Amino acid sequence: MKWKFLLLTILLALLLAQLRWPVQGQTAVSDSGDVADLWFTVTDFPAGSGAGYQVVTEGLTMERGATTAVYLSPILTAPIAFNAIVPRWLADVPDGADLEIMLRTAARDGAWSEWYHLHPQDDWMLPDQPDIVGDMILVPERDVTHTHAQFSVSFGRHSDAAPLLQQLRLTFIDSTGPTITELLAQQQALDAQLPPAAVTDDFPKPPVISRAVWCVPYYGDECFYSGVAYHPVTHLIVHHTVTNNTYTDSAPIVRAIWRYHNYTNGWGDIGYNYLVDLSGNLYEGHLGGDNAVGTHASGANRGSMGLAYIGTFTVSDYPNLPGIAPPPALSNAAADLLAWKADQRNINIFEASDALPDIPWGLPNLMGHRDVYGGTRTECPGDQAYATLPWLRQAIANRIGLQDPHYYTDELSSNFIKSNANWYEGARGCGYNGHSYYTWSTTNPGASTNWGEWRPAVPATGRYEIQIYAPYCDTGAAETDGARYTIQHLHGTSNVVISQNDDVGLWMSLGEFDLTAGTGSTVIRLSDLTTTDNGRGVWFDAVRLRPVEGTALLTQPADNSWQGNPAVNFVWSFTNPLMVTGARLLVATDENFDHVVVNVGWNTAVTSHSHTFGQQYPTLYWKVIMTSTLGNDVTSEVRHFGLDLTAPTSAVHTIYRYSGSNTYYVAWQGSDTLSGLAHYTVEYRANDSATWAALVTSTISVVAPFNAPVPGQVYWFRSQAADYAGNVEPPNPDGDMSTADAVVLTHSIMLPVITR
Repeated sequence: MKWKFLLLTILLALLLAQLRWPVQGQTAVSDSGDVADLWFTVTDFPAGSGAGYQVVTEGLTMERGATTAVYLSPILTAPIAFNAIVPRWLADVPDGADLEIMLRTAARDGAWSEWYHLHPQDDWMLPDQPDIVGDMILVPERDVTHTHAQFSVSFGRHSDAAPLLQQLRLTFIDSTGPTITELLAQQQALDAQLPPAAVTDDFPKPPVISRAVWCVPYYGDECFYSGVAYHPVTHLIVHHTVTNNTYTDSAPIVRAIWRYHNYTNGWGDIGYNYLVDLSGNLYEGHLGGDNAVGTHASGANRGSMGLAYIGTFTVSDYPNLPGIAPPPALSNAAADLLAWKADQRNINIFEASDALPDIPWGLPNLMGHRDVYGGTRTECPGDQAYATLPWLRQAIANRIGLQDPHYYTDELSSNFIKSNANWYEGARGCGYNGHSYYTWSTTNPGASTNWGEWRPAVPATGRYEIQIYAPYCDTGAAETDGARYTIQHLHGTSNVVISQNDDVGLWMSLGEFDLTAGTGSTVIRLSDLTTTDNGRGVWFDAVRLRPVEGTALLTQPADNSWQGNPAVNFVWSFTNPLMVTGARLLVATDENFDHVVVNVGWNTAVTSHSHTFGQQYPTLYWKVIMTSTLGNDVTSEVRHFGLDLTAPTSAVHTIYRYSGSNTYYVAWQGSDTLSGLAHYTVEYRANDSATWAALVTSTISVVAPFNAPVPGQVYWFRSQAADYAGNVEPPNPDGDMSTADAVVLTHSIMLPVITR
């Protein structure tokens, strides 16, 4: 029922109304005296006036046969002077019927405010709560309280069913007190007493009016909520308070919301973690600080941080409570606060995750309140605030240096085409960037009518991961288990079947594909035809491409190896060659590459290079920087090797023989300055022969027995060492030592050698 009709019916009721006496009703006042309730029930409704209504045992309803009715209450004297009033009603409104409530207030002089249409305030209600909480109404004058109120009820029906108002509860709040200007001055004085914050690279938390300033000095111990719980924040949720937008001072609004949440709702504290006003002033909300679990999003409370925009940001045709777009001061303050939390908790605000412990589906990491339950339970944060979420994501990313690597194709863009069939849209803008299409699955080819094709603009030829989004939007049915996608790519056509139901609310991967640059060559097609289910949701929302730029894989020289040749051959490969437009080889003497000794690049996908070094190095580090088709530089892992160009040295230094024996023990020793000794080869020859024979080869031992082939013959020995770089000592052509120089030992003398 539109507001013009409401105003006409109210004017009619005003003409009929003659009652002008105060009605107290059923009253309850808090101990502190600044919160009071007035109930209006079936026993109080007869005191009103109007046309077309009747009072029955159950409450206030329409006369039999009437299609419209209007009821005007008597003037109500509030139990306390108030500057805020929150309505709450219990009603039965069948399909085909309408029930609208309006409210106005007056100061002691009797000057009435305008009539306010009451909307359900979903943020302030729990799931399955039988009664409805309406918008908080603030008196229009600053620092002024009112004492009177009056409400009007308009009824309408288009069938036999009539609406019924069973009870109306008005909560009066006096939250007058220090202004926002005074609170800011107090907070600045308090902050000045704190030690300077440590300098870090973290995005700073913006200035916030703390509870110590806006609550504790005026409400004392009542500000300390004993039921604080904590859970790491993974999601950020935007709300609005659905209060007037004409305020110049937000301090009374915050105090009034705290009073209502704390006492009337019985939540023990204000529900939101933070609040922000039209001027960009931020308030600390729920007690506990970082990661405190608030009361603002039902099952999504644990694991989320709720920020409430103070005001109404709907698209409304009611002149008394028009929605507005969030002003720049509010939006920028919100971006600052959310950027601080996103940076602190490493929250990628471009992604969606299923990390909320009490929610079994995926949700965007930055979302509006309406997203939590798929767009059906609430309008919050209002269409005009909800529409700014894409801007807010980018503003947060800009503040913390977060880059989204994806290329998006939205279902509302010209790069998406769909069949001329019946389509459904996600409720209240549910879907990526505030929209989605869906239809119902079928296993009957003859009944298949819905299909859609995304033709993304591919920025450059190369490999990409294709991801699709199936939003969690409440349609009353599950999502399909057999979404059939056909992808046209560089090498042909591929078919991929995925379950949208398994990962609803998340980005889902169709796999990696080589794609051709431009628009039109790549086609991603989805239809309602499945082989798995009938009557389930098939979602046609945004798709996105993630460049799989890949990297260089280093092959040669091997990591932690030694090279003995000054001409070192470097070899690598690319995981995605199509994405490569250039390469650069860097070799340095330090792992930070502050001292580079080789720096050579190419404008093609070169995969090897040989470089001759002029000296040896104990350690060299190398890497390859790949330039992708997107202009990005991708650095490989870093490997290191050593360059040893000097051969080791060694020699046979002692020969032992036991007295009376033909067995000798040959001992040798060597050294290497860089890579280290790897093994030895020891040879022998007869004194009258030029031919050398192997005693031991590639051994790490430094002693070996030798049985002379011809007793009494003199034999010569020589050692040849090799290091880990492959350098081999040149052999001594004459030999190092002969048996003629052997040390003769008696049996009582132990051989003083070690075999290793």
